[in-house]
Amino acid sequence: AITAWLQENRFSTANVRAAVALILTVQARDHVGAATAARGEADRYAARSLIATGKLLKPLPSLWVKGAAEPAPMKEASRGVGVKELFREDRVFSTEASQSVDAALELLAHLDGSSPPAAIAGGWGAIEGLLADPNDRSSAADNLATLVTCSFPRAELTALSYRVERQHPEVAQELAEVTGNRERARAIGRMIVQSRMPDMRGEVDQAAIARLKKLLDNPGPELQTIRDAIGESFHRLYRQRNLILHGARLDSVALTASLRTVAKLAGAGM
Repeated sequence: AITAWLQENRFSTANVRAAVALILTVQARDHVGAATAARGEADRYAARSLIATGKLLKPLPSLWVKGAAEPAPMKEASRGVGVKELFREDRVFSTEASQSVDAALELLAHLDGSSPPAAIAGGWGAIEGLLADPNDRSSAADNLATLVTCSFPRAELTALSYRVERQHPEVAQELAEVTGNRERARAIGRMIVQSRMPDMRGEVDQAAIARLKKLLDNPGPELQTIRDAIGESFHRLYRQRNLILHGARLDSVALTASLRTVAKLAGAGM
C-alpha cells in the first residue's frame, strides 16, 4: 500500500523500506506548510509511542506531500540556536560548568529541534532559570534583550569586516595589523564613522553599513530601539509559553512565528 501510494503520486520508491506508514490530512497554504504540519503530527505520535511502549519510533528521513515535486525532510532544519562559545572556549566536555547553566543549556536544546510547544516551553525555561527576577518572571525577557543588544554592534562589525576583507585587498592589509575581534570591529567602525568605507557589492552589506552608520552616529537611542524590538520578541515567547503551560493551548497561530524570530536571539544571548 505504501509503494502504491507513492507511485500513484509520482514519487520514487527507491530505498523506501517502511513497515508502517500513515497518511495524514493537514491544512496549510503550500507544500512547505503541509510538511511542517505533518512533522508536528509525527512528533506527537512519537511522544505517545514513547510513553505508551517505552520504545522510540524510527521514522524514515523523508516525508511525502501529495502534489509536491520532491520529498521533504522528516527532520525540520535547525532553528539556528547556536551557542558557539562552548566550542570556541573548549567547554563542550567541561566538568567544571555551573549546574544552573548546564540545566539551562539542556532546556535550550529543545528550542533548536523539538516540536513548537516543547521548543517554546524549554526555551523559555532556560531563559527564566538564569535571568528572571523571582518576583517578576517576565523580567527575564528584558534582561536577555539587554545582553543581546550589547553584543549586536560587535557581531555586525565583525561579520562585515570579513566580507570587506574578501572584496577589498587594500582594507585587508589594514585589518591584518589588528588582533582580536574587538579591535577588528573597532577598525571597521572607524572607517564607517570617517566615511572611508569602500563600496560593497552586495545589498546586504550596504544595508549593514547603513545600519551601523546610523547606530554609531547616535548610539544611545538606536541601541534602545534595538533592545525594545528584541525584548518584544522575548516577551512574545513568554506569552506563548504561558498559553501552552497555563492555558493548555498547543495550537496558537503564533507558535511557529515566535520561534522563527526568537531562536537565534536566544542562542546569542546564552
